[in-house]
Amino acid sequence: MLPLRTSYRYPVTIFWLQVEVSTGNVVEVAEFLASQTSESQEGAKDVELVSNILANIVMAGSGDTEVTKLVLETVNNVIMSGGETPDSQAPDFNGSSSSAIIQSLESQVSLSLRQEGNFSIRQDTIHVEAVSLDPTLAQNGLSFVSVRHPGQGSPQEGSLVGTEVQTFMDSSNIPLSIDVLASVQLPRNIIDLIQSSDSDSSAKLQASFLIYADDTLFQSTSIRENRGEKNSTRKVAGSVVSLTVENTELVNLTEPVVIKFKAPDHTTSEELETIQCVSWDFELEDGVGDWSPAGCARTQLHNEQVSCNCDHATNFAILVDVKGQAPDGLIDAPAKKALDIISQVGCALSIIALAITLIIYLAIRKLRSGKSRQIFIHFCFSLFMLYVVFLAGVDAAKATTGGCAFVAALLHYLTLSTMMWMAVEARNMYVSTVKVFPEDTPHYMLKACLIAWGSPLIVLTITLAAASHHYGNEHYCFIEPGLVLYLGLLAPIGLILIHNIITFILVMRSLLKVREASHSQQISKRLQNAVAISALMGVTWCFGFLAIEGATFAFQLIFCLANSLQGVVVFIMFCVRREEVRSAIAPYLNRISRRLTIARPAKSNDTELVSTSAGPTSASSIKTFSSDVSISGTQ
Repeated sequence: MLPLRTSYRYPVTIFWLQVEVSTGNVVEVAEFLASQTSESQEGAKDVELVSNILANIVMAGSGDTEVTKLVLETVNNVIMSGGETPDSQAPDFNGSSSSAIIQSLESQVSLSLRQEGNFSIRQDTIHVEAVSLDPTLAQNGLSFVSVRHPGQGSPQEGSLVGTEVQTFMDSSNIPLSIDVLASVQLPRNIIDLIQSSDSDSSAKLQASFLIYADDTLFQSTSIRENRGEKNSTRKVAGSVVSLTVENTELVNLTEPVVIKFKAPDHTTSEELETIQCVSWDFELEDGVGDWSPAGCARTQLHNEQVSCNCDHATNFAILVDVKGQAPDGLIDAPAKKALDIISQVGCALSIIALAITLIIYLAIRKLRSGKSRQIFIHFCFSLFMLYVVFLAGVDAAKATTGGCAFVAALLHYLTLSTMMWMAVEARNMYVSTVKVFPEDTPHYMLKACLIAWGSPLIVLTITLAAASHHYGNEHYCFIEPGLVLYLGLLAPIGLILIHNIITFILVMRSLLKVREASHSQQISKRLQNAVAISALMGVTWCFGFLAIEGATFAFQLIFCLANSLQGVVVFIMFCVRREEVRSAIAPYLNRISRRLTIARPAKSNDTELVSTSAGPTSASSIKTFSSDVSISGTQ
């Protein structure tokens, strides 16, 4: 066990309250600290203060599991405070303070293990499993395994909710059916190691396993300094695990500690080859600590699992170089906030514009007659629902895995249905212009609805059945970047755009041969609008693809602008610019205008009559007032 580093001992100041931590009050102090870091974000963000208080709690020497639970709760609060606050208000996780917190936690776990024996504690971001048993029971490879509960789906990044730690006395007994996030297996010669360290042949094997959801507390200088080099980001892939065996020094082992991690999702084969097994060395960076590959080697990479062998016991993780993704620091908080605001404002404007468009086309019979207009109404409704679901649910549903997956599935479906209605309109134009004898298909709109609303449902069902866990993550409720996104969404969109381009070319060729001016002009206007909307959507998704791959701010900005303002463009092109729409709504606008115009003079004449009542009333004034009243009464 590493020695604790602390800046002071007794007494300790806890949020302006000075107390001396002792075995008599350690539970109350730990409880107060856990409460303050839970209820007060300011308390949780003062990492240096919390680290010093935790060090003093540990030095009180109490192995009471209640104290350990409270210490774990405090550390969990500190970690979670970093993910729940904006970047500008995030805790200052300086290396020395966060390392001190790790050491305090490990020391407190050791105290409880030696004094209380077996125990298990779970928090949202940290799990602890400690065992005390006869060493002979571990001769086949004692293993601690963090597993995901069946049916829980992928846990959100930075969380261990929906997982638990299981202990297996024989590593060969670990079921292949369980979904393993991470595991640690002790050396099979652990009996010899314990006996060589302790003359007492009856000494127990006391081992503890900790798993952290992410590397929040492991502030690596080497990772921070190499961010963005060669268009890649080196980062810890997933969780961090820790192994400690009491009264036994596990260094320079002849038989290794075997650590296994679930391979990171959405990484290419090239990126997987960059995975490196590392351990946390507290002696690096002037005692602050950093990741080091010394003593660890990657042994296997198959079946979505990474295996590492290390000749010592400490904190372990795997590092991966993610290509083509900008580190968090390269797109700063103001830029992220700007993108969010642009998306929200643009979506709100598009919702309003599409709502007005739908009201106009549905309210006026002339505008809702004909196949083309009915197709357009379905297209607008699909796009309208897409914006509503996006604005209401893409962020709000992140709190629950099921809700987030549901929103992601809706967005997937509505995106494809919107594009399918574009394809239906392209087909309709082709039939009415290119074919020599356009057929009058019976129940055309019913068939169009089955295709445009039904085919995306088939794609969604297949994708959900094959990879439902790819719907939603901790950042947003949509399909995670990767093969599922490419095959389930981008590939169908690409095919639809290719279909539309070919169809529009055929229609354009046909228009050049048409001699009937009125028919040619009508189809030409439809073609211009359809091509413009398809081009807008095509460009939008091209930049969306580049934003997913490159994640540069410029591509993300263009994608946000183009994607969020599609509804506004539809309103301008199909309502503002179309003469038949303007002429159809003109009578309604004139009627409203006349009512407003008539109401205003009546009010001004009333005022004039009162103001002149003190003097002689002119005949012209009375005549004007009477005329106004008679006009108002006939409206």
